[in-house]
Order: sequence, then structure tokens, then C-alpha cells
Amino acid sequence: MARSDDLISKFRQMTEEGLSSVFSEAMTNDRMRKGLGRAGERFMANKQNFDRNVESMLDFVNIPSKRDVRELKMRLDHLSSQLLNLSIKLDRVLAKDKPAPAAAAVKSHARGKSKS
Repeated sequence: MARSDDLISKFRQMTEEGLSSVFSEAMTNDRMRKGLGRAGERFMANKQNFDRNVESMLDFVNIPSKRDVRELKMRLDHLSSQLLNLSIKLDRVLAKDKPAPAAAAVKSHARGKSKS
């Protein structure tokens, strides 16, 4: 088991060294650097086209996209905060309209004495 771990670590080290030398060599070569830059730009353009096509297909089959879910969550968060604010305001209004518990007890006690 230890031997296979040693082999894996040596292979990993060789791979890391090889990749770093390839990338450092590529970055010093102008032609290679420009080619990698163009390849990256094409990749990003293709990814955007792919994402747009996937979103169109999802819309076609009536499945919400990631953006749709994100927008819906933002709207729900906003509505939830508005509901919380309304609940707080309603509690304040109800608290103002409700007499204090001690005052209510005194009034009911006074009514009881006047009847007897």
C-alpha cells in the first residue's frame, strides 16, 4: 500500500512539474499566448450560446431556468420582508387599541361591585 502511495505522489509531482513547465513555456511564447487567448474567447462565446440555447429549451418545455428560480426567490424574499413589516405594524396597532391588563381588571371589578 505504501508503495502505491509513493508511486502516486511521484506521478503527481511529475505531472505538476510538467504542467508548470508547459504553461511557463506557453506564456513566454507570444504566438502560443495569443492562441490560448483566442481559444479562451471562443470557449466563452460558445458557452454563452450554449447557455442561451439551454435556457430557450427549458422555456420551451416550461421548466424554469436557474435565472427564473433566482428571480422568483428574490421576489419571495421581498414579499416575505413586506409581510413581516406589516405584521409588526399590525401588532403595534393592536397593542395601542388594547387596554392595559391592570386597567381592564379594575374596570371589570368596578362593574361587579355596582351590580351587587
